[in-house]
Amino acid sequence: MTGSLIWLAYGAGLLLAVHLASVLMAISALTRTTKGRTDRPGISVVRPVCGLEHQLEQTLTSTFQVDYPTYEILFCIGAPTDAAIPLVQRLIAAHPHIPARLLIGDDKVSGNPKLNNCVKGWNAARYDLILLSDSNVLLPPDTLQRLLNAWTPGTGLVSSPPIGIQPQGFWARLECAFLNSFQARWQLASARIDNGFAQGKMLLWDKSVLEHAGGIAVLGREMAEDVASTKVVRAAGLKVRLPGRFFAQPIGPRTL
Repeated sequence: MTGSLIWLAYGAGLLLAVHLASVLMAISALTRTTKGRTDRPGISVVRPVCGLEHQLEQTLTSTFQVDYPTYEILFCIGAPTDAAIPLVQRLIAAHPHIPARLLIGDDKVSGNPKLNNCVKGWNAARYDLILLSDSNVLLPPDTLQRLLNAWTPGTGLVSSPPIGIQPQGFWARLECAFLNSFQARWQLASARIDNGFAQGKMLLWDKSVLEHAGGIAVLGREMAEDVASTKVVRAAGLKVRLPGRFFAQPIGPRTL
């Protein structure tokens, strides 16, 4: 009995030590100053859209409010009957000063619907830097600058997990608790030891890295495109980097 208690105490202490170490590494990653790219290359922002998600107008409108000299927006929708099409068309018409297009159609390159939806945007992008950003994430004015600041030498991809905001109900709060603590902490801790991995909400690619691996379709080799993205970057001898601050995702209501 005494031996069991000793091992139990040892295990609890070890878990606590690992927890504290991950917290300290996450804090270090957030407070570390990085000197990324200082140029301002053109960037293509690809946003796959499917249906009228929670706060979709708010999140898509934020794309037009990005403060950056040269960028374009490519909204991608799979089905011509999608309920989000009128909203996207209205937003494009309301912001004629921002180069933006709506691309409709589905390219079946994988069993991943979101990836299939992104293919046409990837192929239509006019710039060599391409940001794949989920439609339910808010893009603050400094989004592109924030991502470029993380693009240090040896980078193949900059990615960011979401920070959950505006939860409605118990299950939504539970999702926020997971996103904003456990997931974010471990991703930051891993990045701090130069072992960063991708999260599919936000992927800033140098197009040449993915094209060298076989193009965007190779991300369909795994069930999740972020897992495939991490493998592609590491196989190229490059690193996945994280920005110093993450991007908000309005959660809204959630049910089981």
